[in-house]
Amino acid sequence: MQDYRSYAPLDDRILNDGDVAFVGFNNRLRPDQLQSGMLVDSQNIRLDRNGEAQVRKGIEVIEAPFAVGGDVLRLPTTAQLGSDPVIGDGVTALLPTTIESASLVGSANQVSIVINDPAVEAGHTFVADDVVTVEGIGPPTGSSSFTVNPNGLRTLVSVTDNGATRTLKYALSGNNETYTAPIVLPQALEFTLNANTEQAVIGFKMVLDAGSVTEVYASSEFSDPNENASQYILIASNLKVVAKNLATNATVDIAYPTGETVPPAASMLQAFNKVFIFRKGQVAMEWDGSFSSITSGSFEVGKTYTITSLGNNNQANWNTVADTSGVTYAVGSTFTADTVGVSGTGTATSAFSKVASGTYTQPVPLSLTDIDYASGIATATASTAAVATLIVGDTLTFTDAGSSTYSVGNTITVKSIPSTTTFTFSSDKADATNKDGTVQKRVSVGLGFSHMPAPEFAVYHQRRLVMPFQFSVNASTNSYTSRGILDEVIASDILDSDTYDQIYAQYRFNAGEADFTVGMHSFSEDNLMVFNRNSIHLISNTTSLQAASTKLLTDEVGCMARQTITQVGNQVIFLSDNGVYSTQFFDEYNLRGTETPLSEPINETINRINKDQSTRAVSVYFDNRYFIAVPINKFRDNRVENPVPGEFITKSSALLAGIPRKNIEDSLALRNNVILIYNFLNKQWESIDSVNSTEWDIENLIVSGEGSKRGVYAINQLGGIHKLDSRLQGVDLINVSIGGSNETKDVKGSITTRQYTFGDMTRKNWKEFQMHVESSADNTSNFDLSAETENPDASITLGTLSSLNGGDLLKAEDVSIRGRIGNRRGHGIQFTVNNTQGRPRIRSLQTQGATSFRSTQKAI
Repeated sequence: MQDYRSYAPLDDRILNDGDVAFVGFNNRLRPDQLQSGMLVDSQNIRLDRNGEAQVRKGIEVIEAPFAVGGDVLRLPTTAQLGSDPVIGDGVTALLPTTIESASLVGSANQVSIVINDPAVEAGHTFVADDVVTVEGIGPPTGSSSFTVNPNGLRTLVSVTDNGATRTLKYALSGNNETYTAPIVLPQALEFTLNANTEQAVIGFKMVLDAGSVTEVYASSEFSDPNENASQYILIASNLKVVAKNLATNATVDIAYPTGETVPPAASMLQAFNKVFIFRKGQVAMEWDGSFSSITSGSFEVGKTYTITSLGNNNQANWNTVADTSGVTYAVGSTFTADTVGVSGTGTATSAFSKVASGTYTQPVPLSLTDIDYASGIATATASTAAVATLIVGDTLTFTDAGSSTYSVGNTITVKSIPSTTTFTFSSDKADATNKDGTVQKRVSVGLGFSHMPAPEFAVYHQRRLVMPFQFSVNASTNSYTSRGILDEVIASDILDSDTYDQIYAQYRFNAGEADFTVGMHSFSEDNLMVFNRNSIHLISNTTSLQAASTKLLTDEVGCMARQTITQVGNQVIFLSDNGVYSTQFFDEYNLRGTETPLSEPINETINRINKDQSTRAVSVYFDNRYFIAVPINKFRDNRVENPVPGEFITKSSALLAGIPRKNIEDSLALRNNVILIYNFLNKQWESIDSVNSTEWDIENLIVSGEGSKRGVYAINQLGGIHKLDSRLQGVDLINVSIGGSNETKDVKGSITTRQYTFGDMTRKNWKEFQMHVESSADNTSNFDLSAETENPDASITLGTLSSLNGGDLLKAEDVSIRGRIGNRRGHGIQFTVNNTQGRPRIRSLQTQGATSFRSTQKAI
């Protein structure tokens, strides 16, 4: 860039400003306040320690979104109903209408069904010639079948208004039949399908099937305990779990017990060599993590299995429940074992089963008929029923020493369970055989033990499961009742997910205050952090529940989203009302909160988080980076763009103003749509990652895989799996629709520099710029370059990398490009680079100018 050896007294000295490295971005401060190396904006960029700003790698589709059942649950829009100003907005989905009674009138060859007044129940009207779907009508009382099935897709012949009810008729040939009176659904604008209820409904072209719900409600990483190298991602849909093997790309379906589904408020966790699905207010489900086939004689009572080979077990030998003998099964059928030891050659794989619930049976004494000591290991023999109550890690106390040489009150710990009638424990006794005695597991006091209390989530801490204690188990009805307490947690026994002590293992925080538990995190030194909505607490010394203690860490900040709680070294990071916040351990593990939110430098972005959807946010830590997926609005403060340019209004005002719902939804992020990335090496926020698709969303972020497969995986609402930072090309390969094809989307990488001012307030003439750029080894590169001056304000198009270089920058080439700005005046100048091809590295950028106004008179 031009410079001179000397200047005359009246010459304007040529000055230089710029950045030789980039370390992060900050949109809280003004552009002219930023320090060297800081950017104003960074979109889809990675900032290395060497100071280069490079467009991120592309996203790779690993598993396309999948349909859970054969059809998609669909509800028609009111666009089918004409131009009614109340119900004809063309967007609002219609809900089904409950059928009160139904009968076939043979003389007229018509089915006559009676429904509630739809204007009251569902807000829509049926008319003749409407095509509707009828679901859930049962056969006549006392009969197991129809003469002619009235369900299915039907065309209405007539509709008669009866005042409070309405009669709908459609053609069907057959004899007179009065069908089973259906169960009436609750009259509400929102409902949840329940596979355990026989629902009789009618609606416009709808499919009502629990298996047809397309969204997934929980996901988790999974390591097969039987294979050291295997890594899976599990996705829980409404009807099954799909296990994706990241090493082989194979998928395996894992079934649920018959009639069970997974609701939206669900979560998954691997612990105790099992995978749990927690369903708020419903009994949890567990899977033993095995994909191996099981022979028909090895089923466990009460556990659920999926048939893989029938053998000669195609009838009652499959032993589901007592009243289904004689039922014929097919490969892929799911059954719950009723007895053990059936005959035959068929095989099955384990599926999810319901965890123990109902009445908790207190431990009974175990009579040890034979104890053999050999080299410090004792092998004890007991009945099959007694050994079946044990798990590895159980502590047993001698209540009768017998001939064992132990004393009453001595304790032993179950080491292994080698057979259905034996278990082992470590012993300091001399080698001996044929000893006996009686032992017993711990018996509860006070309120007694309880089974798992139907939590929404749980964490693994010090060999225990810890979870919210919001529901009590109704032993007589095997159901759950809300306790009306939202700030209490309970811990399981050690290595026992079925036993919970209601006296010593429960802890309550801020009783009586407006607070509730959002999440928990297991930290080192036996510290369990409990994040409430408005406070943070610490439980210590949980190895012995009686000795555990709790303390308040802070009531000045709380957690908004459970899945944003992530540990990085001695920090625990989470999303709070103040933004992304962190707590740190100081002074020999004394936990304290930092005074300033970690996200303070990007507060402008944080203010655009849709507060109504913020609980969906999720985060992970990988490759020295903190990734947090959040729902970012197009504009600040949940505002919607008004038809008048530059004006913004609230969502309710936008609806009243008649702004199309699609425009509103485009402004308001209803799901996580961007990923904010904090670089721990640079100690700065690095990028706002997004995908060039309005359909892209992030339901969960998971770190999984081995070797080159290891990375951050994004799960979307329809079950699609995508690996971040995977493709060397500067394009994303995504799939965001069921049955859709893979789409290629350009990565919209861009940076905006700080404002260069030479450190003074004078107006300058901006003359030239210079950039050092390098192309990646895998792509040629190109980008658009522009500049913006302030006071006076102006936007300046400076060209493209191709035009400045005489062609696209070839692979693995670097270049220093120079260009003229044209003596544009302004107090300061900043540059914007918008990537259009490849993944270029921006190494440095410098600009040159001179003071343009030396007069002491008023500037114009």
